[in-house]
Parts: sequence; structure tokens; C-alpha cells
Amino acid sequence: MDFNAYSTRSRFSAEINAGYSARLSGQRLSDNPHLVWTDSEDELEPRKLSPLSEKGHAWQHGWRLADRDEKGRGGTR
Repeated sequence: MDFNAYSTRSRFSAEINAGYSARLSGQRLSDNPHLVWTDSEDELEPRKLSPLSEKGHAWQHGWRLADRDEKGRGGTR
């Protein structure tokens, strides 16, 4: 997905902003609310992660933007 395109950013602005805010409030990337785990028959891997939805990718994009901004500023204040 091209998050440099205005139409994509506009369509997923809520998820991008939510991910950005989540990062700034200390949540981990794995706290993405769009992650979907499914049960598996494999005893070595009892749960599997389903492929991310577009909203999940947008949330992660926002989280990574905040992470990059924090690192560019020298970390948390």
C-alpha cells in the first residue's frame, strides 16, 4: 500500500492517527488492534497470525511514523 499517496492517507487517516498515538503512549507494535490470531492444529504453533488487513497496515504505518519521529528527536522527553 502506498501511504505516500494522498488518497490512501486520507482513506486510512483514523487508523494511521490511532497507530501514531499508540506509539506515543508507549504501546508496542504487537498491540495493533487489527491483529487477528487463529487457532491451529499444529502443536508446535497453537496460534497463527492471520494476514494483516489494510487497516492493520495503516495502523502499523502510523506507529512506525511516530517511532521514526521520536528517534529523530532524540527519544522521549
